[in-house]
Amino acid sequence: MPNQKNIEQVKLIREQLENNEVVILTDFQGLSASEIGELREKLRQADVRYKVFKNRLIAVAAGDLGIEGLEPYLYGSTAIAMADNPVAIAKVLLEFGEEHENLKIKGGILDNRVIDAEMSASLVNMPSKSQLLAQVVSGLNAPIYGLIYVLKLGNPVSGLANVLSGTIRQFSNVIQAIADLKENPEET
Repeated sequence: MPNQKNIEQVKLIREQLENNEVVILTDFQGLSASEIGELREKLRQADVRYKVFKNRLIAVAAGDLGIEGLEPYLYGSTAIAMADNPVAIAKVLLEFGEEHENLKIKGGILDNRVIDAEMSASLVNMPSKSQLLAQVVSGLNAPIYGLIYVLKLGNPVSGLANVLSGTIRQFSNVIQAIADLKENPEET
């Protein structure tokens, strides 16, 4: 029968897995207390949480969420780095790992899918949410602006082109505002 402390830990882990876009599992064995403190500070500055949990409790929480395939990464000393920004986690862990060979990335979870160490490290090259949203907005705007340009070339419809141009600009501004709100919801 599980004790109350373990039940609470599993609940905490499950919440962290649900509420963070990316979780990276690390092996920190061999790092000194001061090195771990240095790593925690760098992660904190990047808005990344870092916590040590028992492997079996991580497995139980992942199982509760239907995350399969995590067991091969649950061995030895395991700490998990959690955040919504995959690039921030990967960058800090990779840079720290280059300076301190005892920090190893085991694998991770990205949007409830298990990823290996190589894929976890490649997150550093992933565009941020705001960059992806900007790409979507510009992709939507490009054909519309092309149409407006063509319409402006002919005199009879230049008034219509101007009206469409203003409407599209307003639509674009609304889309950008929504993207900004989604990126920084606490500012509302």
